[in-house]
Amino acid sequence: MTEDNNSGYIVIDVTDPSSPAYSFWGRDGDYGFLPGFPIDPEGYATRYYKKVQDAILALHGERFIGSRQTLDEAWDNWSPTLGEMDDEAPSQDAKDFGEALRTVIKAGSTENAQQMADALSSTAGVVEGLRRALHRERLPKFCDPVIVKGFLIAQGLSNSNELDLSWMQLSPAQVLKVVRTVLQDESFKIFSLNISGNSDVTVGTLSEIFKLRKAGEIKRLYLFGCPKVEDVRRAEMPGRIGMEGGAE
Repeated sequence: MTEDNNSGYIVIDVTDPSSPAYSFWGRDGDYGFLPGFPIDPEGYATRYYKKVQDAILALHGERFIGSRQTLDEAWDNWSPTLGEMDDEAPSQDAKDFGEALRTVIKAGSTENAQQMADALSSTAGVVEGLRRALHRERLPKFCDPVIVKGFLIAQGLSNSNELDLSWMQLSPAQVLKVVRTVLQDESFKIFSLNISGNSDVTVGTLSEIFKLRKAGEIKRLYLFGCPKVEDVRRAEMPGRIGMEGGAE
């Protein structure tokens, strides 16, 4: 993932979401940067900005991409955006899920939603169908049984210690319900929670999450693209929301 900042690029490597890495990458020799080579935060800031010690200190302890080979490899293995993935043809199972979901929405009944949830099979197509639906629109509250069951299936198939709710159009109440249900399931061990891309989650929502049983086991929280919590400094966040010491 890259962001053009006029004098080069900021590069973020999320190949391993539990251990992200970053780098600055210069171009054209501007500001004394060597074109095409990774630049560490001190090298970038001291050439480009004044009074940069706070910015440098903020990145201490984070893993740094120090290899041009890594950057070249990442560029060659470019992957599509969420919007481009949604342009790909869905699988038949995902289509079937979407049709069933539209029937439930048309009926407008929690009872119908619960019947659909009870009938869902643990397949990748169900997970794909749910994610496609939530990328496009927020589902009404009466669809909560389908949403919760879908994420339980997704978590079971992923065999991961991260609960990924990123870039899903979920209300704060739906986020809380999914997190509560997954944490209560003894077959899962959740150490990381990704709520990136949610425009409605607030510090209050996060505080409610960390009151849940077993929420203390969550040690890493992703909140990229969450405008209602962006004004909270990273160092202050654990204390504000009740995360235990050592969490990120």
